[in-house]
This record gives sequence, C-alpha cells and structure tokens, in this order.
Amino acid sequence: MINFHLPTAFLIIGLLYVLLPVIAWIVLTEQRSQPVAMWCLGGLLMGMAAILTAMQGTLKEKILFSVATFLFHSSNLLRIQSLRIELGIAWKTRWLVLALIIIMVIFHILHFVLALPTLRGQFTFLVGAALIFHMAMLARQIGLDQQSPSAKWIGRVYVLVAFAMLYRVWSLIDFNGNVGVINEGISSQLLASVMLLAVVVGHVGYVGLHLDRLMGRELKAAADRARDEESRRLGEQIAQLDRQRSLGEMSASLGHELNQPLTAVLTNAQVARRGLQAGRYSEEQHTEFLDKIILNTQRANQIIERIRGFIRPSTVLREPIDLHQIVREVSELVADKVRSEQIRIILPETFRPLRVSGDPIQLSQIVLNVLRNAIEAVKQVAHREIRFSLTQIDQWAVLRLEDSGPGLTPELLAQVGTPFFSTKPSGLGMGVSISRAIATQHGGTLNIVNATTRGTVVELRLPILPDGGMR
Repeated sequence: MINFHLPTAFLIIGLLYVLLPVIAWIVLTEQRSQPVAMWCLGGLLMGMAAILTAMQGTLKEKILFSVATFLFHSSNLLRIQSLRIELGIAWKTRWLVLALIIIMVIFHILHFVLALPTLRGQFTFLVGAALIFHMAMLARQIGLDQQSPSAKWIGRVYVLVAFAMLYRVWSLIDFNGNVGVINEGISSQLLASVMLLAVVVGHVGYVGLHLDRLMGRELKAAADRARDEESRRLGEQIAQLDRQRSLGEMSASLGHELNQPLTAVLTNAQVARRGLQAGRYSEEQHTEFLDKIILNTQRANQIIERIRGFIRPSTVLREPIDLHQIVREVSELVADKVRSEQIRIILPETFRPLRVSGDPIQLSQIVLNVLRNAIEAVKQVAHREIRFSLTQIDQWAVLRLEDSGPGLTPELLAQVGTPFFSTKPSGLGMGVSISRAIATQHGGTLNIVNATTRGTVVELRLPILPDGGMR
C-alpha cells in the first residue's frame, strides 16, 4: 500500500468532499429535491470534518475532535435520510436529532468525563461503520429497485469504507498511543485510501443515479407514447373492421336501399322511352321523367358514397356535425332491416340543427352500433319500438335511444362494454367498447341503463358547439 502523508491526504479528501457536492448540486439543477439537498449537505459536512481532522495538531484537539465527530455523524445521518427518502421509508426528523444527541453525549462522556481516548476512538468508528454500512445497504436496495448501476457502485464503495472503519476499531485494541486518525499506521492509511475512493465514486455515482432515473423516465415516457400510438392504431383498425362487419351483416338491407332508386331510374327511363317512341308525351312530361331519373340517380349515388365513407379507414376528422343528420342517415342504412322485422323507429323532432365537433364516420358508428343492438333486443318482444330523442342540456348535446326490448339483467348490465363480451352468439363483443372509446375521444360519454319500465336506454353526451345548440 502507498504510504500517504495523512494530513495532506485528509485535506484533499476534505476539499473533494466540499467541491464534489457543489458540482453535483449544479449538475442536478433540474432534479433538485429534498433528498438531493440532504445528500449534498451531508457531503459538505463530511468535507468539513475531514479538513478539521487534517488540522490535528494546529488547533486545540479536544474541541477539534468534538466538532469533527459532530460533523462526521451529522453527515452520515443526512445521507442515510436522503437515501431513505428515495426509498419512501424516511425516518422522522426527531429520531434523527435524538440519535445524534445520544451519539454525541456518549462521545463527550468518553472524551471529557472519563478521558478514555482509545474507547472514544473505537466508539466513534464503530458507530460510523454501522451508519455507513446502513448507507451502503440502502444504496444497494435503490440499485435493485431502480436497476441503477450507479446506486450499486455507491453501495459497494461504502461497504469498503465500513470495513476500513471496523479494521480501525480492531487496530485500536490494546493501543495506548495517540488515537487520532492521522497519527496511526496502516489502519489510517487504509481509511484514507477508501475514503478517497468513496468521495469520488459516491458523488459521481449519486449524480449517475439521478441521471439513470431521468433516462428511465424518458424511456418509460417514450414506451408509453409508443404503446398509446399502437393502441390508437389498433383501435382504429378494429373500429374499421367493426364497421365493415356491420355493413356485411346489413348487406341485404343496403341492397334493398340501392334497389329502390335504381328500380325507379329504370322504370322512369323505360316509360319515357315508350312515350317518346309513341309520341304520347309532351316536352314538359319528358322533362319531368328526366328530373325523376336524375333525382333517383343522385339518391343512389348518395347511398353508395355513404357506404364508401363508412367503410374506409377513418382519419379522425374534426368538423361541425348536425346530430339530427347523423341519426337520419344511419336510420336509412337499416331501413329495410327495420321494415322486414316490423320495427317502428321514432326519429327526434327537428327544430334547429344541434351541432357538435367530431368525425362524422366515427359518430355514425356509435349510432349504428347502438341501433343494431336495439334492433336485436326488440326482436324478442311483440311491441317493437325504438325511440330517438335529441336535446340540449347546458353545454351538452344529449342523444338518447330507448328500445322496448326486455332490458338487461344486473349481471349483464355490469358487463356491457367489456371488450369481447357479447350477448349475441355471433357478436364480437367490441361494439359498445369501441363506441365508448369514440365518445371519450370526442370529449363525451356513452352510458347504458335499463329504462324505468321496460327496455334499455343508451345515452350519448357530447360537448355542443358554442353556436350550434338549440335555442
């Protein structure tokens, strides 16, 4: 082992203990907190204790030992408390103060009253070893909990310091000379060596601990953003598949809806042709037939565009939407199905447009999902009626759908909206879940309850546009 000039070694250790906490405080500007402040203050106190130790022989030794010991133990207790706060197991301040008082009372009894310098030295280093070993175990626990290599290195180096102090305690057995740390042989040399290592590794490691944590938070935030983006993308794909599945199930109804205007086009064209060949119709009558052909062609085109728009991937638009129009368009999509099942749909009375901001395709999907569920429900009863109502309550547009079906049992009602739960044998169990997610994305809510008498009530609430409400 290299033989240090111990006063110089402890002076260097002291200066490093003063300098490195200041550097750590500056580097951790954005991570400053109570634990950081306590750790840096503890380092400064240790630096002052080491500098006073280096001045042994130049000041009154009894006072010097007393002050240096007070600073030494205060430093260890502060840094222990810093790590315990990091772990969420902080000691109460009064217990820290009481522990420091007890340590110093015993020290002064040995130092001033009994005048037992060897026992005083053994007591000081034994308590110091216990505190520093506890500090090492706390740092190790932080390293395990937070997967921080820096914290683990702090733990390792402080274990070395604790063993060096225990060796110092053992070396003082049967020793009768001056027990000051700068006047003793190999144990003082060993202590100076590990303290020099500890001051560097300890503070650099502490800065690394917080940088590890900062990097971990940034990585977690990036991972959360990636998961959210993936969840949103998958949610959009599932919603699109649900729309496609809905239209697939309603293919017969959609075929009938298209068949009506196309049949009208064909009929008017044939009548106009025969009339033209026979010369029976006037120019005004031919114009009337052409107007009907144009009108029905436009109607068929609107149905096709509505289907294409509903089935294509959504890009989450935000535009003013009249909920009355959404309800009417969706009702037209299922019109043939409703007629074939002898279901009566009562649409909301239209006074003025009730506008919200949102994606028309996604909001149509909500209405279509709840309407299809209502159709399935009322098919189980003789009186088949589905009633829409649309009102403004404060700053909310409230769309209610009430069916005359059998309603839901409390058990089923509690599970409605749970992904992959469905009351229909061929259902995917995603309709209500997707609808609620869309409502939430639009700043609203979708609630399902049983009606007061019979049936189920679905209520969609969306924020109304400032100038779009009913007056």
